[in-house]
Amino acid sequence: MQLLVGWATQDITPEKPVELIGQYYQRISRRVRDPLSVTALALEQSAGGVRSQSVFVSVDTLFVTRDFQDEVRARLRRRVADLDPRHVTLNATHIHSGPSWFAPFRWWKPAANALQPAEIRAFMLERVVAAAAAAWQARQPAGASSASVFASVGFCRRTLHADGRAEMYGDPAREDFVGIEAGSDDEVRLLFTWDRDRRLSGVVVNVACPAQVMEAEYDISADFFGELRRLIQARHGAHVQLLAQVSAAGDLSPRNLPTQARDEINYWKESGVRAIAARLAHAVDEGHAAARGRIDFAAVLRHRVEELSLPIRRVTRAECEQARAEVRRLAARFADEDTASRELYADFVVDVARGEARRPHGPYDDKSLDFVLLENAQAVVARFASQERTPSLPLELHAIRVGECAFILNPFELYVDFGHMLRARSVAGRTFVVELACDAAGYLPTARAAAAGGYGSLVINGKVGPDGGTALAAASVKAIAALWA
Repeated sequence: MQLLVGWATQDITPEKPVELIGQYYQRISRRVRDPLSVTALALEQSAGGVRSQSVFVSVDTLFVTRDFQDEVRARLRRRVADLDPRHVTLNATHIHSGPSWFAPFRWWKPAANALQPAEIRAFMLERVVAAAAAAWQARQPAGASSASVFASVGFCRRTLHADGRAEMYGDPAREDFVGIEAGSDDEVRLLFTWDRDRRLSGVVVNVACPAQVMEAEYDISADFFGELRRLIQARHGAHVQLLAQVSAAGDLSPRNLPTQARDEINYWKESGVRAIAARLAHAVDEGHAAARGRIDFAAVLRHRVEELSLPIRRVTRAECEQARAEVRRLAARFADEDTASRELYADFVVDVARGEARRPHGPYDDKSLDFVLLENAQAVVARFASQERTPSLPLELHAIRVGECAFILNPFELYVDFGHMLRARSVAGRTFVVELACDAAGYLPTARAAAAGGYGSLVINGKVGPDGGTALAAASVKAIAALWA
C-alpha cells in the first residue's frame, strides 16, 4: 500500500512578446512580471495486485483543450512505457496574462512582432510532456495529508438589478442595483505531500477563484498563483512544489464589486496579486501546521475515468428568430454582416482604449456595446443551426481518490453553486472540484443565472446549460462514491 510521489516543474515563460489571451481585444505583452510554469504531480500505488496511477498537470494558461491533452498523452505513451496516459490530466489556472497555442479571435490578425500560435503550441507541448515525464520518473515512497483553511479570495462578479437582469462586473453604485447573484466558496483545500523523512515536498492548492487579477494588464504573469509559489518556496524551501487548481468559480473573480472602488488595494493590479498571494500563503502555513501531524504513507490511491455525454444548451426557434432580427437591426447601416462586425469591433477597441485611460480598474471592455450584441446574436443563430447535428457534448470524467480526498475534474467554468451541490453530496472527507480540466467547454451557468442573462450565462459563453450542470454534478457524486465502494 506504499504511496509513491513524484514532482516536477518546467518554465513556460515566453522569451518574446506574445498575445495575451483572455479578452475581447488584442493585448501584446510588454514585460514579464513573473514566470509561467507547468507543474506535475505523479502518484502511484500497488495494492492487492491492482496498480493505480495518476498524474496531475497544472498549466499557467487560460485553458487547455482536449486535442492538446491528447497530443501530450500520445507523446507520453511513446516516452514513458509504464504510465497509462489516460490517467494524465491537465488543468489550467485561467490566467489572462499568458499566451495561447490557438489563434486569437477572428476579429483581429495575429501580431507580426509576437510569437505565433504554432510556435507557442510546440514550445508548450515540449515543456508539458517533459514535466509529466520527469514527475513520473521522480516517484519515491512518500506520504500525504490534507487540510482546509478559510480565506476570502473569490467573490461573485455578477450584479443583480431591479428589472431582474444580471450583469457581469456591473456597477453596484447604480440606483437599480439590488444585490449580488451568488455567494462564494472561501474554503482553500490543500493536499500536502511529504518525503520518507516527513519533509514537505509539495502542496496542491485548490481555490474557488480564477487567477485573473492581471486580466486587463499587458504583463506576462502567473498572477496570484505565481506570487504564491514564490512565497511558499521562500517559507518552506526552494524544493517545495505548488500545483494550482481552480475550483468551481465560473461566476467568481478576485474582487469584491460593492467595495472595489473604495478598497485601498486594487484587485485589477499588482497590489491585488500580492494581497491575495499573502492571504493564500497564510492559509498554506495554517494547513501545513495541521496536516504535518497526520501524514499517511499508505494513503489509498484510485483513479476512475468515465466517458460522459451532456446535452448541449439548446436554442428555441423563437429565440433564433429574435436573434436574427437583432442581427438585421445591428447590421442595417452596413453593407453586410462581416462589414458590420469589423466596423463595430473598431468602435469597441476605441472604447476600450478610452476606458483604460480614464478608469483606475477594469473591466475596460463594455459587453453592452453593439459589437458584442452582434456577436451574441450571431452565436444564437449558429447554435440553432448546429444543435441537431451535435446534440450533446462528450467529455472525460476523472474521479481520483488520494486518502480521504476526492478530486473531480470538469472542462467548464463551472458556477460556484454546482461546486457547493457536488461537495455537499460527496462521500469524501474533502472534495477538490477542479474546473478548466481536460478540455475547454466554456461557462456552465445555473438556471438562476441563465434566466437573468448577462455575460457568462449566454449561449455564446458555453456549450452546456443548467440541466447539463445538474447532470454533471450527479455523475460526479456517483463517480466519487465508486472510489470508496
